[in-house]
Amino acid sequence: MSEQVRIHKALADAGVASRRSAEALVAAGRVAVNGQPAVVGQRVDPQNDELTVDGRLVGRQPEAVYLALVKPRGVTSTVSDRHARQTVVELVPPEIRRRAPRVYPVGRLDRESEGLLLLTNDGDWAQRMLHPSHGVEREYALGLRGALDRAQRDRLTTGILLEEGLARATSVELMTAVEVRRLEALVGREARELTWYRATLRQGWKRQLRRMFAAIAAPVERLVRIRFGTLRLGGMALGEVRELSTRERRQLEALARVSAEPGLVVSVDGPGGSGKSSVGRSAAGRLGYRFCDTGLLYRGLTWLALDRGVDPDDAAGLVPLVPELELAPDDAQRYVRLRVGDVDVTHELHTAEVDRDVSRVSRHASVRAALLPIQRALAATGRIIIAGRDIGTIVLPDADLKLYLDVSIEERARRRAAERGVATDPRALEQIEAELRLRDGIDSTRTTAPLRVPDGATIIRTEGNTLEQTVRIVVAAIRQRARQLGGERRDG
Repeated sequence: MSEQVRIHKALADAGVASRRSAEALVAAGRVAVNGQPAVVGQRVDPQNDELTVDGRLVGRQPEAVYLALVKPRGVTSTVSDRHARQTVVELVPPEIRRRAPRVYPVGRLDRESEGLLLLTNDGDWAQRMLHPSHGVEREYALGLRGALDRAQRDRLTTGILLEEGLARATSVELMTAVEVRRLEALVGREARELTWYRATLRQGWKRQLRRMFAAIAAPVERLVRIRFGTLRLGGMALGEVRELSTRERRQLEALARVSAEPGLVVSVDGPGGSGKSSVGRSAAGRLGYRFCDTGLLYRGLTWLALDRGVDPDDAAGLVPLVPELELAPDDAQRYVRLRVGDVDVTHELHTAEVDRDVSRVSRHASVRAALLPIQRALAATGRIIIAGRDIGTIVLPDADLKLYLDVSIEERARRRAAERGVATDPRALEQIEAELRLRDGIDSTRTTAPLRVPDGATIIRTEGNTLEQTVRIVVAAIRQRARQLGGERRDG
């Protein structure tokens, strides 16, 4: 069944002009629908109505395209600009422009900035990527002439007042030597002469980072966007354009999908074997929530590293593998399966080899940073329970409700032994307890995202509980918090 849309959208989708310019064409009397003069705001059926502009028939809507481009410095992020030496649209290969005559950038990078930029001819998709309510993260590499002090970094993350409002970066971190070396392919020898930081934004104001850094007396010499949502710059070269894969589009769209009834974002933390996954999955099913066990991502990356012969201690070799991982939902929207490419590898993730090396993989700051956007993307649409070891502390510090499952290591060992079918084997039980103690030690003492009780978390002690008893406690806590937040929002 065809769908009616406003005429300015139909003209824009057909590649005639931008929506604003199309509306001006209608207002000027230059557009007709089925031979009759069109009016501003008129609804039309692009598949069945005949649209003309100045008497010329408008073609049917072209194929939708979704592109990633690495913008060089000096190129303007517009469709056309008579003062620009070159625009980003001119970098799009002719074969793509023949299929989609009118593509345009999704947002902008200023003329002197460079890096990852999306282009499309799908206006609705572009709006979903850019709408402030979705908070799609963008990450940038910023080259400075000197290092920031603690006070400067604190100002960037707590907020700097600009004319649009309070501007703040989600994070500002010094880049590693390995990350800087990767930048050399894009920015040349100057990469070695500058001090580089990674900054993440959810806002998108004009020249925002340059203005923020200027306000703390740290002018930006080079600015490179290295991530848009879940999409990373990867190995693309300056000026390169490629089409997004279906998986990349699906991951980006997950960031911007808005639920009709958002519900809460709930984090469930706890040590290994505390029942986070089983409890979270069951509670989500009763509440109609989505569920994600983020441990699958770390296990999946560990399995992939072993499969590819990448050393679990080699962070630089691990990070490029991250884009190959995809959490897959089941019919109940529980993200409890993992795919690599088109292959479901979930059944490979709980082997002794993966158990042995997953802590080595998860301790790397760059690995955790690479996986962070995937986890936050799931939470962006709300109504979800996410389980892991750093969810309430690092991944979702602003979760609506933070839960921490607390249970003794002896109880955890007994539960895991039962899962493995060795509950009656004393030596197996002893070995499992030793494994858990080792994992606890690594997780709680690592410098990056150590295991701890999140600030403001509700601690649920599950010693001696059945799964059913703990699930009931969690469901009750979520419902109580939902009622509380509902009252606060009505009162506010």
